[in-house]
Amino acid sequence: MAPPPGLTSAEYADPFNTAFDQIRENIRTAIDSFNSLVSTVNHWSWAFGLAAWYWIKRNLDGVREGLATIIDKVNYAAEHQMPVLSLITTSFDWVYTVKTPTSDLSFATTEPRNENLAKWTGDAASSYNAKATKQKAAVDETVVKAEFISQWLFKIAKANVDFAVALAKIVNDIAGKLAQAALDATTVIDIPWAIDKLSDSLGTVVKGGLDTLVSIGQRFVEALGNVRDLHSQVGDHSKLPNGAWPQAVSG
Repeated sequence: MAPPPGLTSAEYADPFNTAFDQIRENIRTAIDSFNSLVSTVNHWSWAFGLAAWYWIKRNLDGVREGLATIIDKVNYAAEHQMPVLSLITTSFDWVYTVKTPTSDLSFATTEPRNENLAKWTGDAASSYNAKATKQKAAVDETVVKAEFISQWLFKIAKANVDFAVALAKIVNDIAGKLAQAALDATTVIDIPWAIDKLSDSLGTVVKGGLDTLVSIGQRFVEALGNVRDLHSQVGDHSKLPNGAWPQAVSG
């Protein structure tokens, strides 16, 4: 899909950046809440029996692993934030700085500047018309290639935007559940209940979230898989001899 008409790269870049702002804020909240919960557990550790202590530790380890998995996804996504923004900008550039101005030339290449040219006949006229036809074909082909490249870049960029938005929602859910658990675990009696509830709910969020990210990642890989089509499109020189513009004048 190409960038929708009338939109700018900012209208895709802004939600992408907003998602990352939310991710950074919520991952800090999640880490702080987990550390607070661990601190509370350690404070009351003397009050637990050995079996209860191992049960709490095992569940907290599971929570830590789930949180670490999401943090890995966050770090990976953060490393690619700027390249994705470049993809979005470049996709729109192919439309607005290549396709649009080039398409304006399509009519101009065959429209005579002087109406008397319509009466022009002979070898020179035939040669002129042949070259004008090649010029128009080259213009139209460039427009097609620009549209294809823009679409290809946009599909990849959009998959990354979807990934960031989905990741932001996952991190937000996790931060909320950890913050609630930290609040619930206020007494030695409440700690096991709060951790049991957290362990179940967090496991569900992490698994569901990872499934969503995998699905989005598959769309990303599919878009990347179309690189063969990209090479085929760019490598087609039938109207751009040797990959260059057809010469209108020789010598």
